[in-house]
Amino acid sequence: MYDELELDLVGDRKTALFFIISDTDATFNFLVSMAYTQLFNLLCERADDRYGGRLPVHVRCLIDEAANIGQIPNLEKLMATIRSREISACLVLQAQSQLKALYKDNMDTIIGNCDASLFLGGKEETTLKSWNSLLGKETIDMYNTSVTKGSQESHGQNFQKLGKDMPYLFVKSSVA
Repeated sequence: MYDELELDLVGDRKTALFFIISDTDATFNFLVSMAYTQLFNLLCERADDRYGGRLPVHVRCLIDEAANIGQIPNLEKLMATIRSREISACLVLQAQSQLKALYKDNMDTIIGNCDASLFLGGKEETTLKSWNSLLGKETIDMYNTSVTKGSQESHGQNFQKLGKDMPYLFVKSSVA
């Protein structure tokens, strides 16, 4: 009968809002997707119309299990525009392939509009290749020493610089 969420007031005062749904029954997942869509739209309008483009209180959306709530319409555009209005979205995924399954060709745009990335580990090939590409190679020094014994003893030394893939233990962060 009445609005209990007050989504349009979230950027006016400090607020914690939790969307809790079943992790085994996807029946109502679309409601969370709709709620985020509505939240982003209301907050952007409020920031523009009432506060000259920036909310007084930063709104940070931690979207855990982002791949399991359904597709948020126009997320690639939202990710590019909400930051200027003091709104941010942190998408938590198990693997990049989940994002690709939901957002297809827009996956790279969504990832590109995130100013930080954190990889905690995994085995999904697409994610590993992406991190390997981002991290690049580290330079290692390799020294070889050889001794040949015979009628005349000889010594040799070889020095090389090699590139080796970075281990997946690092946190990669970039500023947009």
